[in-house]
Amino acid sequence: MPRTPEQNKNIKDKRRGKLLSFAIKAFAANGYDHTAIDDITKAAKCSHGLFYHYFDSKEDVFAALIEEVFTQENEFPAKEALALGGTSGLRLLAEYAERLTKGTTREKDIARITLSLAHANNLDPKAKRFALDHDLYSTLVTLVKEAQQEGKAIAGDPREIATAFVDMANGAFSRFGSKGSIFASKDILFGLVLKGPVED
Repeated sequence: MPRTPEQNKNIKDKRRGKLLSFAIKAFAANGYDHTAIDDITKAAKCSHGLFYHYFDSKEDVFAALIEEVFTQENEFPAKEALALGGTSGLRLLAEYAERLTKGTTREKDIARITLSLAHANNLDPKAKRFALDHDLYSTLVTLVKEAQQEGKAIAGDPREIATAFVDMANGAFSRFGSKGSIFASKDILFGLVLKGPVED
């Protein structure tokens, strides 16, 4: 008995979703610039023809990830942190980081891709906008400056403090999935920037 149009659509959606999952793994492992369609098709064990049946290009699959996955499954709270400002915004980012250490491999891969886009080249305009909206470094610079003005953050160049945090985040990402890895709690992360304890 031939498949119904609904069954065909379900099969098509499932294949497309599988390709997106393999694209996440490829972009997380290689970074945006160094990921090729071949990386995705090899991981998915599918032909280039099947890939092109669903997506027109690397940029197209990445745009689908932004629309369908990144903004729905693991939104980096940069805008919310900036809206809270200063110490409250830093606390929100520290809570996000702590939650992420307990997340799934997929959530960690999505975060790794999202936070690494600031260093990617050749992004199309949509991906550039997404990268700017999720830039950890510039978010931290702003929040540290504000926390310093509140008198609650350590002294120093906010850019250097933000750089130290981004370096720590990159180090943590490199350990994700390693057996026995220990990650800093939000209180420790938060305490690295503040002069003293801050009440919730």
